[in-house]
Amino acid sequence: MKHHLPPLDSLKAFESAARHLSFTLAAEELCISKGAISYQIRRLEEVLQCSLFKRSVRQVYLTDAGQTLLHTTRKLFDELGETLERLADKGAHSGVSVAATTYVAARWLSSHISRFNEQHGEVAVLLQHSVNSADFKLADVDLAIRWGQCRQRADPTHFAELPMPLFPAISPKLLERLEINASEALDSRQLHVEPLCSVPLLCEERQQDMWQEWVQAGAALQSPLKNPKRIISDANVRVQAAVDGQGLILADDLMQNELGNGLLVAPFSEKLTGYGYVFMSAAARLLSEDAQTLKSWLAGNICD
Repeated sequence: MKHHLPPLDSLKAFESAARHLSFTLAAEELCISKGAISYQIRRLEEVLQCSLFKRSVRQVYLTDAGQTLLHTTRKLFDELGETLERLADKGAHSGVSVAATTYVAARWLSSHISRFNEQHGEVAVLLQHSVNSADFKLADVDLAIRWGQCRQRADPTHFAELPMPLFPAISPKLLERLEINASEALDSRQLHVEPLCSVPLLCEERQQDMWQEWVQAGAALQSPLKNPKRIISDANVRVQAAVDGQGLILADDLMQNELGNGLLVAPFSEKLTGYGYVFMSAAARLLSEDAQTLKSWLAGNICD
């Protein structure tokens, strides 16, 4: 299909001059003469058969047509720049970038990537661990694994989900100090009375109070917990703190090593469901063939 577009040089000259409202500054930015800027804009105005600038002795102003064209050209140039940058990144790295916390990478993703590479040894997987940082952007990576609500892929960026019920876990050493039998079954009501009401709740810094959601999920007693909170952002450090007896932790099935070895026990029967690990890729992002391969493989092997 043939596109009837003005010359790109004319559009570049116009966008720069319109952004600066100065032919002189546009000439400096594009490393050409001021006369060349004027020529390219006159050329564009002839093609469009309308004036784009109002010219005065010391200043130029955009006409209504110029304002409309500037809005469109800036948007298109920005999108073109982002696309070229992504393509350049793909060529430079020639791998599939996956964002995940060190906790998920060590306890789930690493073993799955090993199995994936047995079938697709030619695909390099690059791990990025900034998935929980405030400035994380899904568009900066190919795939991401984040903790969140499992909504059966209601979000178009979600391509798979790994539900993980949450349940409290505690060190047997801490239970011994509290004079509680490690084999004794507990429920959430006991967190409202001594000695458990004084035990710190280990958690990450987030607006959601996952401990209170856990309490509300159980039918035993739904009043607010009064336990002190200890914020530990790194999940691996939080697990070790629980093992060391620093408090209670909301565990998931990725802690089976500690639970299986008896470093932690899970004496509470109540569980909080509806959350888990969400597998994501930006809906508008152009994934490479390798990224599509890994995405499909993960979706098909998520529960293995």
